[in-house]
Amino acid sequence: MILKIKGLWQLSFAISFLMLFFACSKQDTIHPSIEKKLLAIEQISQTQPTQSIITLDSLLQNSNNLNTLERAMVLFNKGEILYLNDKYQEAFNTHLKCNKLFIELKDNYNESRSLITLSGASLHMGDIETSQVYALKALKLGQLIKDERIEGKAYNQLFKLHFKLKDYDKALSYIKAIDSLYSKGTDTFSIISIKGNKASVYLKLKEYNKALASFSEAMALSQSKKDPKTLVSILNNIGYTYIEAGIYPNAEKFLRGAITLNKNIKSINAAPYKGLGNLFLLKIENDSAEVNYKKALAIYTSNNDIKEEIEVRDKLLSISIMNGDYTKALNHQKIRDSLQLSINSLEKNRLLNFANVNYEIKQKESEISHQKEINSRNQWLLVNTVLLFILLFIATAFYIYNTKLRATNKASQLEQRLLRVQMNPHFIFNTLAAIQNITLEGNAIKSSNYIAKFSKLIRQNFDYVRKEAISLDKEIAMISNYIETQQLRFNYSFSYNIEIEDTIDTSKIKVPPMLVQPFIENGIEYGLKEKKEGGVLLLKVAKEENGLSFIISDNGLGRSTKAKKEKITEELHATTIFLERLKMRKKGEEKTFIIEDLFDESNKPIGTKVFFKLKLE
Repeated sequence: MILKIKGLWQLSFAISFLMLFFACSKQDTIHPSIEKKLLAIEQISQTQPTQSIITLDSLLQNSNNLNTLERAMVLFNKGEILYLNDKYQEAFNTHLKCNKLFIELKDNYNESRSLITLSGASLHMGDIETSQVYALKALKLGQLIKDERIEGKAYNQLFKLHFKLKDYDKALSYIKAIDSLYSKGTDTFSIISIKGNKASVYLKLKEYNKALASFSEAMALSQSKKDPKTLVSILNNIGYTYIEAGIYPNAEKFLRGAITLNKNIKSINAAPYKGLGNLFLLKIENDSAEVNYKKALAIYTSNNDIKEEIEVRDKLLSISIMNGDYTKALNHQKIRDSLQLSINSLEKNRLLNFANVNYEIKQKESEISHQKEINSRNQWLLVNTVLLFILLFIATAFYIYNTKLRATNKASQLEQRLLRVQMNPHFIFNTLAAIQNITLEGNAIKSSNYIAKFSKLIRQNFDYVRKEAISLDKEIAMISNYIETQQLRFNYSFSYNIEIEDTIDTSKIKVPPMLVQPFIENGIEYGLKEKKEGGVLLLKVAKEENGLSFIISDNGLGRSTKAKKEKITEELHATTIFLERLKMRKKGEEKTFIIEDLFDESNKPIGTKVFFKLKLE
């Protein structure tokens, strides 16, 4: 009986041991069926990424059939596919999950691979600090397990990070570390990439000879491997390097070599044409530059490469302006603006998606933070008195800073509103249309004069709006320029006169910029605009005790009559902005402001008059 019981106990022990063995095996190895599926997915991942993701998600839904390692590897493969297809936030979240599983499994190799992708995704999303943390962890693990490939990839991430930060000396140290790891290896394509990256750093450091030497090494390796596509890229990079170095004949030679090689292998590549466009533009050979930019543009457009298309169109826009072809320039500008709006819309959608994906994570983080705050409340009570004094000090400092900030912000808003009043779109477009009509009439000299006058007016507006005061002669010059531009718009249907008292030294007296212009504009737009002829605009500046008086009058339609036809608010007259500017001077000048309707003997409106005084220092 005892022997029988002993035999049963041994049998149960053996069964338990076998169950434990198989359980451990299930956790630590990948079953052949799962391995076969992962291999099949890897083979189609580049050509059919969406289908690959669907298949991997199907495996994850049946996670009860997966052990920890299998689940980690399925998540890893999904994260890699998402990363390669620029879905960086989803890739990041997926790799966080598999990385946690690899840590549990103590799988340093796959943990380090996951860390490298986490670093890359963070860098693409603009989180430099997080990217560096993951890259350094991967580097430490790679050195721990003595895997040079992992170590090299970690160095490569650190190189990319510092290159993006424009810390080129640090980036160069990392790319040199990679070079030393791979120099004795057999992975020629990786070595070519390293040489190219090293050359890119030298190019940024303006060490052109070293850059060319690295590119030459990469070119020799590419030729030995008979890889024409890589060789084309290297030839193009050498061409760009020679452009940077100012050696234009060599630049043209290598860029044309890249184009010839592309034709031989029947490959379509816009970069050499863009490089030639840059080269000829630097040489002021606009026709040749335009030809090559157009070739590059056609390729970028067909590839839907919007960012490159915008850059090329900017170049073509500049060439059109230099050639005097404003119609073509306007066309490029319209298309370029449309493309920029498209990019902005895509970026907005990406940020919205980013916010939605991270909402739940942020919510959990908020809950954890709140819990920590509750747990540490007792500690805060011990230093509450000290903190109170600190907070009061900070509050006082913040209040003072905020008061100054509000004043600055108000001034900035007023400046922006003023600029919008000065240069409203209708005025700009109507003036351009008038200049275009002169151009179409064939009067090149007249057209050129008005273009110069209009550009000077725009420059004056942008230069003066940010200044507190300018000399009176500059203000008068700008007003004259503005009125003459308006005369062009309305075919000289009105005349103007500026009367300045002889005792006034206009070069020494300082006044706020563009103070008079809004009323000049109102006089034209709401008074003289509808007069076919005989319109007169008058500006008088007279010397007063401790200041100047300004009178702006016109013999136009008059505000009362105009108001019956359309609603003219105080804002349209820029009166509000004008009064705010005077109030900010704190001299009481706003009290002198008068706007008056003029009538003849029969009480018929005959114009408008504006009067105000400025106090001088």
